[in-house]
Amino acid sequence: MDEAVAPPVTGAVPVPVAVGRWPASLRGRFALWFGLLVLVSAVSIRALHYRTTVELLARDIDVQLWSRLGALKAQERFAPDTLLDTHFRVADLFLPSPAHASGWTASHAVGVGSPADERVAPADAFTWFAGVWRRDGTLVDVLDLPPGFAWDDAWRERLDTLWTSSDGRHRLAATAGSHGTVLVTGTPLAGLGVAKRATLLTHLFTFAIWMPLVLGFAWFLLSRLLRPLRSIAATARRIRAGRFDERIDVAGADVEIAGVAGTLNDMLDRLDAVRVAQSRFNADVAHQLLNPVHGILLEADVALSRQRTEAELATAVGRMGDLAHRIEALCEALLTFSRTAALQPERLRRLDLEPIVAEAVEQVLPAAGPRGIAIEATGSAIVKGDESLLHEVFVNLLDNAVAHSHDGGRIDVVTQACADGCRVSVVDHGTGIPPDGVAHLFERFHSASPGGGHGIGLALSRNILRAHGGDIVHVPTAGGGATFEVRFPATSQVARSAHPPTRGREARLVPSRG
Repeated sequence: MDEAVAPPVTGAVPVPVAVGRWPASLRGRFALWFGLLVLVSAVSIRALHYRTTVELLARDIDVQLWSRLGALKAQERFAPDTLLDTHFRVADLFLPSPAHASGWTASHAVGVGSPADERVAPADAFTWFAGVWRRDGTLVDVLDLPPGFAWDDAWRERLDTLWTSSDGRHRLAATAGSHGTVLVTGTPLAGLGVAKRATLLTHLFTFAIWMPLVLGFAWFLLSRLLRPLRSIAATARRIRAGRFDERIDVAGADVEIAGVAGTLNDMLDRLDAVRVAQSRFNADVAHQLLNPVHGILLEADVALSRQRTEAELATAVGRMGDLAHRIEALCEALLTFSRTAALQPERLRRLDLEPIVAEAVEQVLPAAGPRGIAIEATGSAIVKGDESLLHEVFVNLLDNAVAHSHDGGRIDVVTQACADGCRVSVVDHGTGIPPDGVAHLFERFHSASPGGGHGIGLALSRNILRAHGGDIVHVPTAGGGATFEVRFPATSQVARSAHPPTRGREARLVPSRG
């Protein structure tokens, strides 16, 4: 992901800002996605509630309208004396008024009673109207019919049903009467429209108030939760400024933050240890390089201080060459050391140790031959590793073994499979390692060689083996001398039976007669 650096302010550290991601802050993204979630949820729930409310109101209208129609039908059936054969009288048919149907004590019969008995219905009363017609459309009786409301021949096909008028203004119900009549009741739908608008406005009003409160609380809560992260960032800035002893305070932190902070503190401790070790390593390298450099400069100054013979100049140049070779060897060791630190697992491949050991033996022959030291290599195994680095390990171990062996001595290199992997033992019968030197044996720039050295070989060899998942350990040789065991883990080793010693697998050196 591409990153851009925000312009730094005084006393602040540039903060990487993600390009192409909006909003850039965690709180902003949380507020955005949480807000969208709340918005969709709230709208869905309120839409469902609004729909359910409207359906219930419409159902209540139908129930009340149907009950009014049933009451009207019962009256006509059980009070037939109110109707006269083919000649009707409007005053004879009683129709209850809306006030009476709503529970008011006063009643209203069309054409009967005095205006003094009239009462106004409350605002929440169910307003309805009714009419009785002959099947030929002749009006029998009416109650509060709206203006323009008249007989419709289509009603004969709508008996015992409820429907909405074609203009959408009224809800109607019809049924057949007991005397060849059609009974129709209805109610205006204007009240339902008012109720729907009131419900919708209520939802919009409460949503407009509730949504900012929820988002504000979420923003506040996330700010509180992110406070430890701001403390971690402040600590990181102080460490970046050079205060390497700073650590994240985990006191009072939540379990999740404390776990992350503890892991970061452990990482900082290790990085600080690496920083200190690197600083010491650099100082040691500088010291090791300065010694031969100073020697070369001293030889040059001495050689130029007065007139020298060719033999003296040749001797001085030889000594400077030896010092330069020492610098070269140290630089090569440091390069190998850096390769070990950058060793990647994908570079490891299946290798046969036998030719690697044989090549290392051949490389040390020039140093071992003049002293009559015999080297014998037996056994083999298949491991996963880096061929050049493992070659460096065996050359270092054999060089040390030759340096500490007695003239005419013997060095054995034994490769064998074992329960926990593979083991290669380099055994010499020389002077061995003094007890006080064992503890520092694998330290950088510590040399126990009789002729001196750069002291990085054993440390480098151990680093190489540990990069392969193995190790190198020192074991005193029975009867005197030192044994270095190169151990490979079972996960990187495919066992092969050790070959018995044969002349074809033995590399032996004899003293030169020259």
